[in-house]
Amino acid sequence: MGIAIFNALWHGEAMATTIDVYPASVEVPSTREVLALGSMKLWAYLSSLGVDVRPQVQAELLARGSHHAQELVLDAPFAWPENHYMWFTVGTVNGGTDAYCQSLDDKWGVDASTHGLPFSRAHIDDPTVFKTARRGGRWWYFRRSAGQSALVHVLYGCLASALAELTNRVVYSDDSAWDAERFPARSVELDRWFMRPEDALSDQFRVWAQRIQDGVMEEALGEEGEHQDAAS
Repeated sequence: MGIAIFNALWHGEAMATTIDVYPASVEVPSTREVLALGSMKLWAYLSSLGVDVRPQVQAELLARGSHHAQELVLDAPFAWPENHYMWFTVGTVNGGTDAYCQSLDDKWGVDASTHGLPFSRAHIDDPTVFKTARRGGRWWYFRRSAGQSALVHVLYGCLASALAELTNRVVYSDDSAWDAERFPARSVELDRWFMRPEDALSDQFRVWAQRIQDGVMEEALGEEGEHQDAAS
């Protein structure tokens, strides 16, 4: 199916989905590190589908509301004021995914021992995640809005996984980014089943992931054509 038709199919199914990242380290990686590892994860996903294309991932720091570009230092920590956001695009496809850096609300959680996390030790037995929440108080989320390209659907999961890996742990979502039963999860787990129809726990996500993979194949072929045109 055409890319425009693919986008129309998904517009309005969910206005937006998000994947949160909760670190188990107070050390924050650089934007360059997140970009590099996120790109590698995206390329690995494409390679697993037999697609030998490496579309470049770009990042911008923008002001919330006005969307004006701000100075972005790639080697600075991957953190910014809450009145800004990071905008990621991939190759030449339209659209992108936005990322937000937030402070934890200590009133938000199952009980006081969660330190503001939306899950407890009963869901993931890793005390370092909860200690870091108490000490650092920072978390991130990556957002995919309706109507985005298939590559962007995969990209935001790859970026969330990259940040979780670089900060030593957990991704979480409860808004239909993927089967809710899978979360919280570690980055290696997200890499294994995110947007994989054979690993979906429900028919809804199985069908969705297959459509995403079909769209990725078409868009990747378009990216390959763009590279060939540029080289000729």
